[in-house]
Amino acid sequence: MKKINFFLVLAAIGLTMSAFLAKPSDKAKFRVAAYNIRYAAEMDEQSGNGWALRKEPLASLIQRHHFDIVGTQEGNGKQMDDLKELLPEFDQIRHPYGGTGDLHNLGILYKGSLFEPLDKGVFWLSETPDTISIGWDATDRRICQWAKFRHKASGQEFFFFNTHFYWRKDIARRQSGPLIAKKVKEIAGSFPVVVTGDFNSRPETPQINDIVANLKDAYGATESDRKGVEGTGFPGGVFQGKPGGRIDYIFVSPQVRVLDYEVLSDVYNGDRYPSDHLPVTSTIVL
Repeated sequence: MKKINFFLVLAAIGLTMSAFLAKPSDKAKFRVAAYNIRYAAEMDEQSGNGWALRKEPLASLIQRHHFDIVGTQEGNGKQMDDLKELLPEFDQIRHPYGGTGDLHNLGILYKGSLFEPLDKGVFWLSETPDTISIGWDATDRRICQWAKFRHKASGQEFFFFNTHFYWRKDIARRQSGPLIAKKVKEIAGSFPVVVTGDFNSRPETPQINDIVANLKDAYGATESDRKGVEGTGFPGGVFQGKPGGRIDYIFVSPQVRVLDYEVLSDVYNGDRYPSDHLPVTSTIVL
């Protein structure tokens, strides 16, 4: 008859009890968001919607709704620096695209207290995604940035992708969908995935269908009732009124739970939105 190692048995029981009694805070549960913050356009200064007026309401929205990690689009270098100052609890990973210099940036803003970045990269929305390039019928560079993170409390690792599709021409938008789906699978493998962005595409378009063939749209995957309006985008430089279609998204891989979904309509100065897009946000669990 084999001897039972009493101390090994106690150790095994201890490990089992530790797992059973794990605090909820040890779960990889956090709030994600997608937010096109609108670049600092001269026309906005003239219409009374300049960045100097709206930057503090925009940063306040991010804090008030307890975003933990957010993918932003369009902000220029100065705008991103302003957000760094206004949101000291957030670190940034950003990459320029669009015109020359840092006219536009994709940004991943994340709370350094919650997440540790492990790796990062970018690919271009074009026929040659691994080299700096303009794709198909677009007239400027469009990209997808990504970062690999470790959720500090749980040790869970995941990938966060953030993108902004071209808006004027159909071919660039159409081809960007399958490219995103392919590259997400190639880069992230079997890790949990979050994808945010301004896709300039309605839910029924082929490019969005290509993405949801592999990922879940938080809009439909939420485990609780959706909140807020449905539309997320306005014509460029419009900061008031009723939004148009749903063009901003949060997508997640199948192993990610979406606990809620909300489009936020916070205003300042009575009836002004801080951007010409409304932010989309969800609480997720890896």
